[in-house]
Amino acid sequence: MLTPIPPTDCARARESASARLDGELVELQAARLEAHLSSCPECRAYAAGIGEITRQLSAAPLAQPGEAVFVPQRLRRTGFVPAAAAAAFIVAVAGSSFAVGGMLGSQGSHVPPPATTATSALAGSIDQQALTMVRGQPPKTIQLTSRAVAI
Repeated sequence: MLTPIPPTDCARARESASARLDGELVELQAARLEAHLSSCPECRAYAAGIGEITRQLSAAPLAQPGEAVFVPQRLRRTGFVPAAAAAAFIVAVAGSSFAVGGMLGSQGSHVPPPATTATSALAGSIDQQALTMVRGQPPKTIQLTSRAVAI
């Protein structure tokens, strides 16, 4: 891997001279530039040269084209629009299916009220009963205090 060469003082000064012409130089950078230009005649000549070119370009009249210039319009790709519409339709259908399924599922199932005197052994038994229901086995009935509850 190549190691980057750190910028020299002259390279930084030339970048700063260009930034000063664009009005993008902050005060600290301007002070560094002036300090470098006072001790480096090459960079001082460079800064003066690009300054003169910038003044000449700014003073020059705008060139008018000799003939009309027409830029061709890009052809629109229409294949993307139907694909995007199809994707949006699929997302809408899937979202509404989940919403309707959630509403119908919550209306069809009856959730028993939570037990107030459940112990940890009973909770473990309930977990086991739920697993057997998920696996498709019929629920078992367990006896709680004086009434039977189907789980």
